[in-house]
Amino acid sequence: MADRETTVYELKARVMQLCRDKGWGDNGIQNPQHMAMAMTVEMAEMLEHFQWLEEKDVRAMMRGEDPGRVALIAEEFADVMIYGLQIMTVLGVDVSEQVLRKIDIVRKRPPQC
Repeated sequence: MADRETTVYELKARVMQLCRDKGWGDNGIQNPQHMAMAMTVEMAEMLEHFQWLEEKDVRAMMRGEDPGRVALIAEEFADVMIYGLQIMTVLGVDVSEQVLRKIDIVRKRPPQC
């Protein structure tokens, strides 16, 4: 599965199936408050891979020169996304609709310095 081939709906369904398979929560439904807190922990773990990097190091990653570090960042980002998709599923939120709505809101804001 790749971004071009996978819908958000499919990702949400696979995440929830994982939760059910693992026996997490009540039939895969976990407390969204706990998931949001766990999400911040995973975000901090992702940020650790950026801690103390110089701008040249970040630019090297962006040029594909540090695939090992990018793989570690991607793994932590996947954890963040899994929690986020769980939260949105449990709360009945259409992710695509909300992202597009937010893009529209940001587009209407005046430019910042």
